[in-house]
Amino acid sequence: MSFVGHLSELRRALVISVLAIVLGAGLGFYWHNEFLRLLMSQVPGVRFVIVSPTEGFAAVLRLSILLGLFVALPIILREIFWFVGPAFSQRQRLLLVPVLLASYCLFVLGVCFAWFTLLPLGVSFLIGFTPQGIQPMLSIGRYVDFTSTLLFGTGLLFQVPVLMLLVALLRLVSRSTLLSRRRFVYLGSFVVAAVITPSVDILTQSLLGGTLIFLFDESSFLMRWVS
Repeated sequence: MSFVGHLSELRRALVISVLAIVLGAGLGFYWHNEFLRLLMSQVPGVRFVIVSPTEGFAAVLRLSILLGLFVALPIILREIFWFVGPAFSQRQRLLLVPVLLASYCLFVLGVCFAWFTLLPLGVSFLIGFTPQGIQPMLSIGRYVDFTSTLLFGTGLLFQVPVLMLLVALLRLVSRSTLLSRRRFVYLGSFVVAAVITPSVDILTQSLLGGTLIFLFDESSFLMRWVS
């Protein structure tokens, strides 16, 4: 395919992906009250406020866009497959399909892990320092930013196995090279966990850091089957 042909395919993939995000964001905006109630249910006993006239609308808009990205992710991954697929051999394309499916499943798994484990632990730890006699109040805009960063950040970190398998498919880095730098990966896992987690407690950071190490070790084992 010519260079112009590649640009045409890229434009088509981008247009379809953007339309999917817009449609998903529209659905998210329609159901935003339900999703906001779910978010606020993670911190019972806390009063939510807005500190500027535009904060409520901005929080709803941000939440809607994030929900749109979540809904549109399967379509985005499909477009990525159709765009980059011709660059791979037939064997690699057959392996790429389950890799992309695993990517979405891992993203959902990462979001669920953050929702059911990291978010409750982190928020409870931080709110627990509120002195007695003081009513905790949170800005809804900052809380949406806080939770979305944690949820989507954890979902993206769960893409480690997919990235490692793609690296093996493209033969960019060998499995032995990655294993020889395992100690740096272990250290980096806890550094990243310290940045992503919302609290400074060692339990939350250890949970995410240990999970990243587990994903790395399991992915390094699977790399031998695709390299």
